Amino acid sequence: MTKDVVVFDVWGDYAYFRRGYTTTSTISYPFPSRTTIAGFVSGILGFSRDSYHDIFNKNNSRIGLKIINPIKKTRLNLNYINTKESMHLFEIKSNRKRTQVPAEFLKDVKYRFYISLNDNEIMDKLYFLLKDHKSVYTPYLGITECLCNFELVGKGRYLVDEVSGDNISIDSILIKDGVNIQIEKDKKYGVVKSPGFMNDDRSVNSFIEYYYESNGKSILVDTCNYYNIGEDNVILY
Repeated sequence: MTKDVVVFDVWGDYAYFRRGYTTTSTISYPFPSRTTIAGFVSGILGFSRDSYHDIFNKNNSRIGLKIINPIKKTRLNLNYINTKESMHLFEIKSNRKRTQVPAEFLKDVKYRFYISLNDNEIMDKLYFLLKDHKSVYTPYLGITECLCNFELVGKGRYLVDEVSGDNISIDSILIKDGVNIQIEKDKKYGVVKSPGFMNDDRSVNSFIEYYYESNGKSILVDTCNYYNIGEDNVILY
């Protein structure tokens, strides 16, 4: 099936994609989840909160992600309201208004997003906003403190067909289910499960488990269906 794909890079000094099951010491995913990418793109387009979930559901969209810069982690402290005293900052009269929580941030990040939506009008709007380096809302990577930049890659928009192949080097992250990868030396592999799709009330209705290579190198796969987009072999999910 032919896909209309917009391709652009995003990068920043820091990123923080918090794993929701962590509590006291917060840990970041190595790259944004599908739901986070949907929110990022919706921010560029100017969609209001929770108005875009149907646009990015399983039937209406495909997304791909390539890790460009190696995954590097660092520790920073986040200031939170000391909820043991009160849920509202103005109600806390003591000097213990805040509490610091150590958090795992990603440093010097850069990713490539591949976005394919069934709605041609939205695809046109996304492409021209990116081409003019404009966004309706300020883009950030995980939290508003992690501002980022973005730009189209190559010609920015591609019409591509899905192809099949054996012993294929995939440049993007790929879904773990049904894929056999060939382990190569000098590569650092990882597996992570993150939210894939959300309901209108922001509850997660399914998760996706991925293979990835931490340094942004390709992953050799026995056999798979993929898209050749520009110079990249990409899995869209």
